[in-house]
Amino acid sequence: MKKIFIDAGHNYSNFNTGAVGNGMREQDITFEVAKELGEILQSVGFETMLSRPTLQTNLGHDNNSSVNARWQMSNAWGADYFISLHVNAAGGTGAESFYWDVLAEEFSRTVLETYCREMGLRNRRNVLTSQWGVIRNTDCPAILFELAFIDSPLANPDVEILRRRRGDMARALAKGFCEYLGVMLDGDDYEEEDKGGIGGNKTRFNGIDELPDWARPAIIKLVQMGHLRGDGAGLDLSLDMVRMFVVLDRAGVFGEIDNDIVGMLCYNLEN
Repeated sequence: MKKIFIDAGHNYSNFNTGAVGNGMREQDITFEVAKELGEILQSVGFETMLSRPTLQTNLGHDNNSSVNARWQMSNAWGADYFISLHVNAAGGTGAESFYWDVLAEEFSRTVLETYCREMGLRNRRNVLTSQWGVIRNTDCPAILFELAFIDSPLANPDVEILRRRRGDMARALAKGFCEYLGVMLDGDDYEEEDKGGIGGNKTRFNGIDELPDWARPAIIKLVQMGHLRGDGAGLDLSLDMVRMFVVLDRAGVFGEIDNDIVGMLCYNLEN
C-alpha cells in the first residue's frame, strides 16, 4: 500500500499564513482540498497522512520551523509520495507544479496535466527547482502544487474554482495520482463488462481504444515491440494485467521506442 503525505500549505494563524484575495485565505483552501484529497485516496486503497489534521492546526514556532515540520513528518512516516498544496497570487491564471528530484518529474507532470484537464485551467509550467525546502528535503518524490490564483481577475476561472469547486480540485488531484500509479478512481467512466469486476469497472480490454488514457502509451509500446500479439486488437487484458504492465514500463523494464510513434497512435485513437 502506497503512503501519500498531503501537506496543506501554511498555518491557520500567526506565522506562516498564506495569501489572501477575493475574500478567501490560502490556508483555508489548502486544508479543505487536502482533507478531501486524503479521503478520496484512502477510498481507492492508499494510506494518507495530513500535515494539518485540523483547520486550526499551526506547525512550528516561526516560518522556518513550520516548513521544516512538514517534510520531517513525511520522512519520519516513510511516505512514498509527497504533495504540498498552495494557491498562487499576483493576478495570473492557471496551475503549476514544482519538483526537486528528477525522479519526481513524471509524477509532477502527470498530476499537473490531469488536474488542468479536469478543472479547465491553464497549465502554466512544470518546473525543476531547488527553491522550496518543503520538497527539497523529502526522502520521496515530492511536488509543490499551486492550485490556482487567489487574486485572479474575476474574468479568469481561478476565483470561482477556488471558491466553489474545492471538492472537484481534490478529485482532479486524486485522478492525477491514480493515473500516475496505474489505479482507477471509483466512478471513472469506463464501460461495465462484469458487475463482479474491480469497482464495477470494465475487467477485460481487447483493443487499445478500450484502454484508459493512463494505460495506452505503455500497451501501445508493448504491441509495437512485439511483446503483445497482433495489432492491438484481441488483447484480452485484465485490469490487473494493465496495471502491472504500466508499472513495469514506468520502471524501465521494457526499454524505449520512438515516443513520436506512441504519441501519434494515442492521438489517432482520441481524434
